[in-house]
Amino acid sequence: MSKRTFEQAFNAVFHDKAAFVDFCAIDVSKEVETFSVSDRTVYKTSDKFKKYLRFIDRVILRFLAKDEDVVHSFTKGKNTLTTVQAHSGNNYFFLTDIKNFYPNVKANDVLRLMRRDSQLVPILDIEAYIDRLTSMMTFGGSIPIGFPTSPQLSNAFLFEFDCAVKSHCKDNGLIYTRYADDIVISGKSFDELAELRTNVQILLDKYASPNLFLKEEKTHITHLGNKVKILGLLVLPNGQITLDAKYKKKLELLLHFYTTDEDKYKSFLEEEFKGSEKSLFGLLHYAKTVDPSYLEKLQRKYGVYALRTFMEVKWNDHR
Repeated sequence: MSKRTFEQAFNAVFHDKAAFVDFCAIDVSKEVETFSVSDRTVYKTSDKFKKYLRFIDRVILRFLAKDEDVVHSFTKGKNTLTTVQAHSGNNYFFLTDIKNFYPNVKANDVLRLMRRDSQLVPILDIEAYIDRLTSMMTFGGSIPIGFPTSPQLSNAFLFEFDCAVKSHCKDNGLIYTRYADDIVISGKSFDELAELRTNVQILLDKYASPNLFLKEEKTHITHLGNKVKILGLLVLPNGQITLDAKYKKKLELLLHFYTTDEDKYKSFLEEEFKGSEKSLFGLLHYAKTVDPSYLEKLQRKYGVYALRTFMEVKWNDHR
């Protein structure tokens, strides 16, 4: 890929709709609002700043190093389903996630990984902008939940950790995948996974940050025959993957009300999806991707027309 200057890349994306000088001088503190959701601080950016961050994500961050074999989050063609599918054929599963992940990826970490991967980015003068980019992509000293740049930064930050865990798993006949801060490792027997809690924490400390810890209450080993729930999906005893029961319940209640009681349908839609049929559309298509046989069951129970209304006609009419 031919390289160009950062300003040339900016102008190729924004044309005359934004000035590069404004991009370089923007005061981040005036473009961000903070609010709390479920005891977490979430950051909302202005529309202009969000466009700038998406530009950074597009022309720089997608080139940062990540282990394509391992990472399934924020990656084209991959999702929670592919994260779980990689473990088909195994019987035992080590599940954990990283405690307070985003707040513990610090500005210095972003500087380090940007310098580490600067030669991978097709921008001639990228080195001159690393400090400025870091100040734009961090807030309060870390990467914020809600910034469009944070997902790819988190993937790049864990690159060395991913490589180390993958190597450990390969040596021990295990499979490793990661979706954001959720870690899934599987094997044929319990004994193969027994020491992973300690080993993964050691690798996290060594190859990512001493400030990162596995979430104890989310760390456990399970096996087929139990209720194996991974990233909102269930792995059945026969190895088939299907939606978690809570999603099925929502879908079936909505479809039941849609076919029997319009007022209850609208009320439940508002309660569960904030009134957005787009969310119902997305969940139905996700169900189709994850477990086509379940969607066929819904069609038999509620009618092909009811399903088609949401999956095709109704959504197309509202685009």
